Amino acid sequence: MTKFFRNLFKLILIGTPWYIITNYIKNFIPNYKTRNKSKIIESSVYLSFKSLDSRNKWFCNNLYFLSQSLKGTTVLKDILEIGSYEGRSAIFFLKFFQTSSITCVDTWHGSDEHNKYNFEEIERNFDHNVCLFNGNRLNKIKTTSDNFFKKNQESFDLIFLDGDHSHDQVIKDANNAWNKLNLNGYLIFDDYLWWFYNDLKTNPAFAINKFLIQKKNQIEICYIWQQVIIKKIKF
Repeated sequence: MTKFFRNLFKLILIGTPWYIITNYIKNFIPNYKTRNKSKIIESSVYLSFKSLDSRNKWFCNNLYFLSQSLKGTTVLKDILEIGSYEGRSAIFFLKFFQTSSITCVDTWHGSDEHNKYNFEEIERNFDHNVCLFNGNRLNKIKTTSDNFFKKNQESFDLIFLDGDHSHDQVIKDANNAWNKLNLNGYLIFDDYLWWFYNDLKTNPAFAINKFLIQKKNQIEICYIWQQVIIKKIKF
């Protein structure tokens, strides 16, 4: 609970609107003790998974939240993720939406928080972990998100944003993703409550808040917790 109050305090400090805070509190209550439920899902989703550090399973902590949040959606065909790391999120989406395909965009060079990570090994792990899907349901594109969106002509039913977490890049990725998101499609922001930078307003939450406010009349805010899930209901 201490972490909850720290997060709540920081959200208030950056001027988070109360309707967003209320949504966060509402979703925190049923999800803050679901790690064991996420582990059950993890054991069924990830087989022979290679990782640089098996203790760092950030995405896995949200498996129950995502499974519950998305279980009522219709079949989604085309998925895009910005930031793929070792492939945990890609594998989850491919197994959850079994008729889908996914485009994975990453530089495999990391960003500010990754300065001590061996990204050559991380990329090799990604290739190993997704090999059953690669070339069939999975398309790997090694580039920046900016370069991808400049060249991309496709649209998507679900876009998962987990790339560079700096404020300016989160805003750019959000707006670029929005332009390529189909009507009634889902946009998911990872690491909403990631507080890496000392200036709170340079972290993802402040950028995501801006986007949610800007698009308020075009979205249905589904869930806000460690991740933010919204549905596009208007162009």
